[in-house]
Amino acid sequence: MSGSSAGSTHSLHLHGLTINPLDLRNPLPPPRTHKKAVVWTTEEEGALLDFLASHLSQASNGNFKKVMWNTAAANMANSYPLGLDNGDKTAESCEWKFKVLKKSYYAVADLKLVASGFAYNDEHGAMISLDNANLWD
Repeated sequence: MSGSSAGSTHSLHLHGLTINPLDLRNPLPPPRTHKKAVVWTTEEEGALLDFLASHLSQASNGNFKKVMWNTAAANMANSYPLGLDNGDKTAESCEWKFKVLKKSYYAVADLKLVASGFAYNDEHGAMISLDNANLWD
């Protein structure tokens, strides 16, 4: 079994540190922890959009600066405390959520303007029927 690590009592050398896997006195590094996924409710998405709309005058060229995303994150943390199954709504996650919502908005807005044969309204969404199902395909 040359080249195999099965049954090996050799030490491991890693970044100048020697660890013998069979020596229980050598502590192993702590397990990696992963950030909890950020879950947004419809209410939270609306609150983020309301907050940004109320600060629209601070956007330059339609974009908010890092300071505004930090302020938005602080507002979300204050209004919606962190839950057990939810990650922290950081400045980066607020900015990402806004970009995703904006992309979805423009996709629907474009569809409503240019798509012949498509039916859509804000109350019922995309109205797919047998008459227009092939257009959606």
